[in-house]
Amino acid sequence: MTPSTDSESQCTSLHAIYCFDVLVAHHGKRQPMPPPFDNADVSFALFVTWDTTSRLRSDNKPSLRGCIGTFSPYPLSKGLKEYALIAALQDHRFSPIKKSEMSSLICGVSLLTPFIPISDPLDWTPGIHGIHITFPDPSSSNSSSHSTPHPTSPNESTHEKPHRHRRTLSATYLPEVCLDQGWTREECILSAIQKAGCRGRVRVGDDVWNSLQVQVYESVKAKCTWDEYVKYVEARNS
Repeated sequence: MTPSTDSESQCTSLHAIYCFDVLVAHHGKRQPMPPPFDNADVSFALFVTWDTTSRLRSDNKPSLRGCIGTFSPYPLSKGLKEYALIAALQDHRFSPIKKSEMSSLICGVSLLTPFIPISDPLDWTPGIHGIHITFPDPSSSNSSSHSTPHPTSPNESTHEKPHRHRRTLSATYLPEVCLDQGWTREECILSAIQKAGCRGRVRVGDDVWNSLQVQVYESVKAKCTWDEYVKYVEARNS
C-alpha cells in the first residue's frame, strides 16, 4: 500500500500554509486567503495537527497542541478550512489555541490513503501505517447483539457510538505516532484501546484484544512553521 505520487494527491507545505492562514484569519476576524494549491477540489480523508515549540518535550521535540481529522473524504479547500479550526479550537484534550501562541506553532497536514483491514492487530509497520481500531465496549451491556458498525464509518480521532445495547469504541493513530512515542506495535495498539475510552487493563489475547477490528492506512504529510507562513505571506503581498 503506497501513497499515490500523482501530482493531484501530493501534500505540500502550501496545504499547511493555508491552515495557518485560516487560523490567523479566525483570530483577525477576516476571510482566509484563497487556497494556494492546485488540488483544492480533490477529496481526501485528512488530519490537521498543531504542535508547539513553547513547551518542548524531554527529547526537545515540539509538544502536541491539537490534532483532529476525518475519515470522510472532503474537497481539500473545504476540509482544510474546517479542520484547521477544529483541531486548533475544539480538541478536548487542550485549551483553544490563542492568538498569542501563533508564533510558536507548527502545522502539519496529513492526507490519508484508503483503509485496508488486517486480521492480525500487529501486522503493520510503524512509521508507514496508521492504525484504526474498533471494538465493543466491554463495560456496556452484554446484549445478545454483538454486531458493530463497519470500521470505516466516518469519525474523528476518537469516537464512541451507541449500537443497540452495546457501544462500539474506536480510535486511530497516524503513521508517525508509534515511532514518535517510541512504542512497540503492541504498546501502540494497547494505547489506542485506552484512547478509545476502554476502562480497565487490557492484555494481548484477552477478550478485548480478540474483539478488535483493525484497519491500516498510509498518509502523505507536509508541515509549515510560523516563520515559513509569514515569509510566504510577505512574498505573496510584495
